Amino acid sequence: MTTKRAAVLGATLELISEHGFHGTAMSMIADRAGVGAGTIYRYFEGKEDLVTQLYLEVKREMGKAILAGYSDDLSLRERFRTLWLNMLHYYMDHPRELAFLEQFDNSPYMAPEVKEACTEYYEPLMRYFQYAFQEGVFKKMPLAMLSTFTLEVAVSLAKHHAAGELILDDETKELAMNATWDALSR
Repeated sequence: MTTKRAAVLGATLELISEHGFHGTAMSMIADRAGVGAGTIYRYFEGKEDLVTQLYLEVKREMGKAILAGYSDDLSLRERFRTLWLNMLHYYMDHPRELAFLEQFDNSPYMAPEVKEACTEYYEPLMRYFQYAFQEGVFKKMPLAMLSTFTLEVAVSLAKHHAAGELILDDETKELAMNATWDALSR
């Protein structure tokens, strides 16, 4: 990724987390990135393309972070532990990205083709859950329900931590991971 393109994406992330989608003008992005307004259009067709490309970049990086240290050689429980704690750490360490993802997921920018473009980043994760369901380790449930018990729990805990309402030390993280495992497993 070029330095200017990265600067534009970084500025967009910062500004959207501060002002939201509608409060972030292309001129603000150019100013924050330290580039001319025309430079943005060398890399992106317009604001929608810029925001969508940022989303895909954040999802790609998040996918890498969640899969760090993951191996099919681990037990099913250890694989879950790795994935879930990585997810929690990502949200704790990347509050701007979390805010951006939540805004994007609930915006008109979220289109089926965008969602489809992200599936490759999470293929090992999905393969893990499919295997756990197939082996009867996890209770049968719709995929949307699965994300409620995993993703949304991690998001909520990270938000409580960021607000100072909960201290997520190693012991508390393990407690949360075990509670999540217990909610899913048979």
